[in-house]
Amino acid sequence: MLYGKFIQLVEDHAEELTKAWIEEVKQNPATPGYNKMPDDLLAKRIGDVYKRLHVWILQNDPADLESGEHYIKLGRERASEEINLSEVIYSIIISRAVLSRFVHNQGIINSTFDVQQAFEFFDKVNNFYDKVNYLVTLGYESYKSKDKEAFKKTEFIERSVNSITKWLIK
Repeated sequence: MLYGKFIQLVEDHAEELTKAWIEEVKQNPATPGYNKMPDDLLAKRIGDVYKRLHVWILQNDPADLESGEHYIKLGRERASEEINLSEVIYSIIISRAVLSRFVHNQGIINSTFDVQQAFEFFDKVNNFYDKVNYLVTLGYESYKSKDKEAFKKTEFIERSVNSITKWLIK
C-alpha cells in the first residue's frame, strides 16, 4: 500500500523534514516568535507533530481523545509562551507544506492507482492538520479565557474532539 511508503518516507527522513521546517519557520516573516526558540526545542515539537500524524493515519481514528487533549494542551502552552495564535497556526501550515512538498518530490507516484492513493493519503493528512488547527486554537482560546476552570472539566476535551470529528467525517 502506498500509505506505507509515504509513512516510511516520513520516518526515514524525519531529520530532513525537521530541518526544513525549522529553517522555514525561523525565516518566515509570519512566524517571528519562533526565531528566538532553540532549534532542539523546535525539533522536538515538530517531531511530535509528524509522529502523531503517522499514528493517527495508521489508527484511522479521527476521534482520538489522546491526540485531541494533546493539541488542546499545546495551544494552551503556546498561549502561555505568548506566541501569537496566528504564528502558531502558520507554523502548523508550514509543517503540512513541508511534508507535502517532500512526499511529492520523492517520485513514488508512478501510476493512476498511485495517484488515487496519494489523493486519499493527502485527504487524511489535510483532515489531521485541520483537526490540529482547530484543537490548538481551542486550547489557545481556553488559556486566554476568563473561565480557566472550563478547560479542567473532562467534558470540555471530549466535547471539543467530538465536534471536530463530526465536522471532519461529513
